[in-house]
Amino acid sequence: MKKFGLIEYPKKESLSYKVFNSYFKAANIKATYEDIVIEPSEFDNKIQNYIQNYDGLNITVPFKEVVIKYIDIIEDAKEINAVNCIYKNKGYNTDWKGFYYSLKFPLVEPILLIGAGGASKSIVYALYKKGVKEIYLTNRTKEKAEKLKKFFSDKIEIKVEPFENLKSIVRGSKTLINATSIGMFQESFYLDENDLLNLSLIYDIVYNHTPLQKTAQKLKINCLDGKSFWFYQAVENLKIWDIYNEEIFNNVFKKVVRGE
Repeated sequence: MKKFGLIEYPKKESLSYKVFNSYFKAANIKATYEDIVIEPSEFDNKIQNYIQNYDGLNITVPFKEVVIKYIDIIEDAKEINAVNCIYKNKGYNTDWKGFYYSLKFPLVEPILLIGAGGASKSIVYALYKKGVKEIYLTNRTKEKAEKLKKFFSDKIEIKVEPFENLKSIVRGSKTLINATSIGMFQESFYLDENDLLNLSLIYDIVYNHTPLQKTAQKLKINCLDGKSFWFYQAVENLKIWDIYNEEIFNNVFKKVVRGE
C-alpha cells in the first residue's frame, strides 16, 4: 500500500484528501492520502521521517520554504524558492502550473494582484511564464509586497500600490487576481459593482463561492476560482508520482468537487 499525504498546519480536511482518496479508489490504486499536521516547532524533528516513509508528499503553508533544506529542489522550484510536491527526495513546485494551465481566458493588462502571501510567488512566476512584463501588486502589509517585488525583480516589473487605494486601482485594471483568503468566510473587499465594471477577468483563488465571484457572475465577467487552480496543480502532482489517469481523475474531480 502506497502512502501519500499533505504536510500542513493548522489542521483541516483538505481538498486533496477528499479527491485523491476518491481517485485512488476509482483508479484501483492501492494507496492512501492523509492530512498530516505538524506543529511548526516540531517541523525540523519530524519532516525527514515523513519524506523517507511516504511515497509522495504535498507541502502547504507555512512549510513551502522551510522544507527546502531537507530535499533536492529542482526545475521551477528553484526559481520560485518554494516546494509543494515531493517525490523521491526531490522537491517540485506545481502551484505555478496550477495557475498557468487554468487560465482559460485572455490575460488583459493592466493586471492587479491582491496579496503577497503563500500563493502569490507561484502566481507571479506563472504570469512571468505567460510573458507578462508588468503587474500591479497591493497587500495589507506593504513590507511583504516589497519583498515579493524584490524577489522577482529580474523577471517581471511589480508596481506596489497602497492597499487603501484598492478601489481606484481596481477601476484602472482589466484583470483582477485575488491571492488572499478574503471571501473564504464570505468576507468582502467592499468593492461595489461599479468598481468592477472595467474588468474582463477575475481570478479568485478561494475555493468557496465568494462575494467577489458572485458579483463577477452577476456582471458576466469571466471568472475563475480556486478549484480550477487546485485541479491543474493536482494533475501535475499525479504525473510526478507516476499515477495519473486523465479520464478517471477528470470524472472524480467533477463528481467530488463540482458536484456534477
